[in-house]
Amino acid sequence: MTTYVALLRGVNVGGHRKTPMGELREALAAAGFDRVRTHLQSGNVVLESDRDAAAVAASVADVVAAAFGHTVPVMVRTAAEMDRIVGSDPFAGRGLDESKVTVTFLSGPAPALPVPAGQPEEAHADGTEVWVHYPGGLGRSTLERAGFWKPLGAVEATTRNLRTVRRLRDMAAETP
Repeated sequence: MTTYVALLRGVNVGGHRKTPMGELREALAAAGFDRVRTHLQSGNVVLESDRDAAAVAASVADVVAAAFGHTVPVMVRTAAEMDRIVGSDPFAGRGLDESKVTVTFLSGPAPALPVPAGQPEEAHADGTEVWVHYPGGLGRSTLERAGFWKPLGAVEATTRNLRTVRRLRDMAAETP
């Protein structure tokens, strides 16, 4: 069995794509996943399976579609990958507010994503993740309007703050 973190994009945000976490846990367990746990209400799932990551992502997406009627992208990382991701924090040691550092999980490799001149944010692409420090907070940022994410094109993505990423890494590392 492998422990995975499944990150659902856009559920329970602003009243859209309602997906109660208790019902999601039950539906995933019924679909054959083991040790299904959730964190917060925003589509963060830790589970175990003997399937590979691509099959887990497809199956979780199918469960969400069948149980809740939503088609949502699902990014999946193993427990080991989550540990590597947290360990590769390009902003480590700077004492930054973890709520202002995000990790965007991508469905494919990150393209070059230069921060436009005049923007206060810092960004670092690392494989299938993009780290961004939002000094003024994500909610006040104009980075998206400046076209920063446009090079992603059809690459699916979902973002979590560093506090959530660390918690998911810790949950994935817990043994029964």
